[in-house]
Amino acid sequence: MKLTHRYITRIVLEAQTGLFVGSGDASLMKDALVQKDHNGWPMIQGTSLSGVIRHALEDNPNSRNDTTWKNIFGHQTSGLKEGIGSRIKISSAYMMINENCIAEGLHVEDSTVAKRKYNNLPSRQHVRITDKGVALKNGLFDNEIVFKGTRFIFEIELKGTEADKSSWNDIIQQLHSPLFRLGQGTRNGYGNLKVHTLRERIYDLTSETDFEDYLNFDPSFNVENKGFLTPKYDLSNSNLVTYTLDLKPDQFFIFSEGFGDDQVDNKPITEEVAVYKKKENTIDFTLKTLIPASSIKGALSHRTCFHYNKLEKKFADHGEGAFGEQNEAVQQLFGSMAGNGEAHRGTVIMDDLYLDEVDNDKIFNHVAIDRFTGGAMDGALFSEKVSYKKDGNLVFSIYLTKEFSGNVLLAFEDALRDICKGLLPLGGMTTKGHGIFTGRLFKNNKNEFDYENEAN
Repeated sequence: MKLTHRYITRIVLEAQTGLFVGSGDASLMKDALVQKDHNGWPMIQGTSLSGVIRHALEDNPNSRNDTTWKNIFGHQTSGLKEGIGSRIKISSAYMMINENCIAEGLHVEDSTVAKRKYNNLPSRQHVRITDKGVALKNGLFDNEIVFKGTRFIFEIELKGTEADKSSWNDIIQQLHSPLFRLGQGTRNGYGNLKVHTLRERIYDLTSETDFEDYLNFDPSFNVENKGFLTPKYDLSNSNLVTYTLDLKPDQFFIFSEGFGDDQVDNKPITEEVAVYKKKENTIDFTLKTLIPASSIKGALSHRTCFHYNKLEKKFADHGEGAFGEQNEAVQQLFGSMAGNGEAHRGTVIMDDLYLDEVDNDKIFNHVAIDRFTGGAMDGALFSEKVSYKKDGNLVFSIYLTKEFSGNVLLAFEDALRDICKGLLPLGGMTTKGHGIFTGRLFKNNKNEFDYENEAN
């Protein structure tokens, strides 16, 4: 077979949430560090991109059969010498240090604000909670993340024939899917990458002009090769189940950072977001209040477990029912580790939420009272800031990667309704009346529950 065509595309991805593509290294301050290039800028290895794209294509029921992707990505039969090499090349993704270019060669700009920020990336703390609502022993860890808004550019080249055009379209469409996520923690709010720009050209090597242009192709990401256009693709995804929570906070809520500042002992978590300034050709940073998806997911998991046991008529006072990762609904929806049978990742995907127009200046003071003297206990004064949404609602999008039926789905949807009813508080200080939300639940854009209509 003569490979007469070269399909080439250059894609700029923009992080819609924090991104954690781990390097496998740790430091004195952080348990896990992100991958960086030789200049110290974050990057994504081409092997990570290739693996994610291939896996997504092979798992897509509407995509081509498995043989098609084996012929494109290459394969080798286990225990045999039979196999073929890959016809597709996927480069590593390099960070855009401004609107127009990446750091190629020995590019040193240690004095820039962006360089200083990316040399000291923010970190996220995680703690694993048991079914009793307490932290698991040795369950605390943290990891470095790349700022939301950071952009990366990479290139895909496919050697093929004119008949490979449909397969090429499937590859490009996969990059636009809400399920296209990279790195670790993709089920905990990380790794959502959106195509910012995509330009491609198909070279027909039987054409003298295309052949000459292909020979003169410049591999530098800082060079715009001629003839590249922005194509249009059908971005519909009928297999995706999407839930949307449109929530209004009842006064105060707090998703805690775990430490305080010079005013209080505890404060809401905030994180800077990268903003590319086209006019100044620089990267700016904006501070936003963060609601980690893992906080919402944990509450949903435990409430789903409750509803599933209720629907199955298994009650704790009878010694029945399974809790945590032993629960069937939790295993199917949120995944399980190897210690609980066959390990598999969850099917529920959420994004971290970054909030504008949030007031984090309200301070609550707490003190423990001695029941005998009626006075304050020594050293028991504690203060914390809480958040208040000035305007608008909070909108969470939740994706299911496959359809469920029966009590598993009913339990999950009952948990979502509990949030909309104000029966499942979110965040911290919920025992003090904070974190109560009410609102509406949508499934695939269809209104499933409206608290205000139900209340009336």
